[in-house]
Amino acid sequence: MTAPNQTQIDPITTQVISSGLIAAAEEMRVALVQTAYSPLIYEVQDFAVAILSNKGEMMAQGSSLPLFLSGLSWTIQNGVKKFGLDGFSDGDVIIANDPYSTGTHISDTSIYTPIFFDGELQGFSANTAHWADIGGKTPGGWCPDSNDVFQEGMIFSHLKLYDAGQVNETMMEYIMANNRFPASVKGDMGAQIAACKTGASRYIALCEKYGANKVHEAMNIIFDQSEDLMRKLISDMPDGEWSAENYLDYDGINEGKPQKIKATVRIEGDGATVDFDGTDDTAAGPINVPLPGVRAAVEIAFKSATLPLAPANEGHSRPLKVTSPEHTITNPSHPAPCDSYGYGALLIIDLVAEALANAVPERAIAGEYQLFGAWFFRVDPRFGKPFIYIDPQSGGGGALSFEDGADSLIFHGDGDAPNVPVEVAEARYPIRILRNEFHMDEYGIGEFRGGLGTIKDYLYLTSNVSIQVANENTVYRSHGLNGGQDGGINRAYPWAGTDKEEVLTQRVSFFGPFVEGDVISCRSGGGAGFGHPLDRDPELVCWEVLNEILTPERAEEYYGVIITTGDDGDPQVDSAMTAACRQGRSGERS
Repeated sequence: MTAPNQTQIDPITTQVISSGLIAAAEEMRVALVQTAYSPLIYEVQDFAVAILSNKGEMMAQGSSLPLFLSGLSWTIQNGVKKFGLDGFSDGDVIIANDPYSTGTHISDTSIYTPIFFDGELQGFSANTAHWADIGGKTPGGWCPDSNDVFQEGMIFSHLKLYDAGQVNETMMEYIMANNRFPASVKGDMGAQIAACKTGASRYIALCEKYGANKVHEAMNIIFDQSEDLMRKLISDMPDGEWSAENYLDYDGINEGKPQKIKATVRIEGDGATVDFDGTDDTAAGPINVPLPGVRAAVEIAFKSATLPLAPANEGHSRPLKVTSPEHTITNPSHPAPCDSYGYGALLIIDLVAEALANAVPERAIAGEYQLFGAWFFRVDPRFGKPFIYIDPQSGGGGALSFEDGADSLIFHGDGDAPNVPVEVAEARYPIRILRNEFHMDEYGIGEFRGGLGTIKDYLYLTSNVSIQVANENTVYRSHGLNGGQDGGINRAYPWAGTDKEEVLTQRVSFFGPFVEGDVISCRSGGGAGFGHPLDRDPELVCWEVLNEILTPERAEEYYGVIITTGDDGDPQVDSAMTAACRQGRSGERS
């Protein structure tokens, strides 16, 4: 619908403006990748970029982490609440990372700039990126055992790094003095500012060509169209209420005490509500997820099940309502710790997807490997040059109703994020990667199997190095669907292959120290399966035997498929024996 006092705009111009903003956001992404200092940003792309209206509405976003993107809307809205629309000046650069304002954790630092045209505030250019360090108890963030948010690092509550173009030198000095790797942080911060300026300049160019009113009018039309389409897809789902629940291993402090998250999806007409009543109380450790982060996770699950390929904007989120009781893991109260929020956020995506499987089974996705990451660092300069290498571990995606899960991907909430290439890791850090291969012992079988995890072995080329392991899904596996098996689990093995070898099934920090020649092996789990294993296409099973994913023995054990050797020496399915084997195991379906 067209707002009062605005001219009508034709459909072609509307799409051109929308596409122009999407292109501008993508250019922001490229600018950030090309100017960042940390491989976590320029390789893994642990960031998000967006252009938002002066109300904090998502207008366009780059192809980056979806878990951050919804949080950027909240971040801008909270900034506007603090300053008011009249409190911004051209040339401002604002920094924010308070989890209760941004929805993630302190390491994910947001930078945003107001966009002015003809002297009026039009919108904001914004991004969020994971800094190499933010101070606090542990290098690189993700503190496993903090018990309040103040232990987790420097908190920026929407502060101006630049005020009307003038740098706040005191603020800059404070930031550099309170992190362990100032050169990397300063470089990444500069890259974030450059990305914001890129987005702002492209927005202004659209205003110069079409006029500011037409840009806003076009996006209001796009918002309404996206909302209408999302409501149509929701209205096509059957009305109903479905719940799913699972447990996080523990909260980082109280070992042996699992923490429950429960999600209930209600479809009513053309709207949907996701309620987290039944979730455990606020955790003592840092696994709590602020409500903006919960909403971001819900939006990911819903958009994956409805419009996975459409560029996201404000309209897609309008039909969704997200509620959670106060003082719970999914709606904690300040100053509850949040630094390990990602475990809960990814579990929320899985649970909402599992509940939605009852409404749209053809679009369902089984649980993934959750979250697994390794930090390698040396802080004390007495033992050599300080460094930090953060490497998210690839794992297996959940199976779908029509195909196997993705092999060796970065967790769902990170979207299309790649990992750090071996060549980059070995060139920048005193580490050699001895092995990087599929992990074929930990995944959920089914008519469609979960994706495969990975085995990655690291050899230390220097001494006095410590590790931190961010490790979830080691006790309570991700759920299979429609008879599919649950997913695999994640483990790390320090001193792998020696008499000292240990198995880390829970999170640790400052573990070590390790010396030159030591090896640590990270082995991520695979995703969960979909459908009963006895329904798997025997030819798919044969292909996996041919490619050494399965042995003939496991083909029979897992799927009831009998593999023999053909005249050409390749494996082949014995159809008669397979049919007999499956018939004899038909009772397993009950």
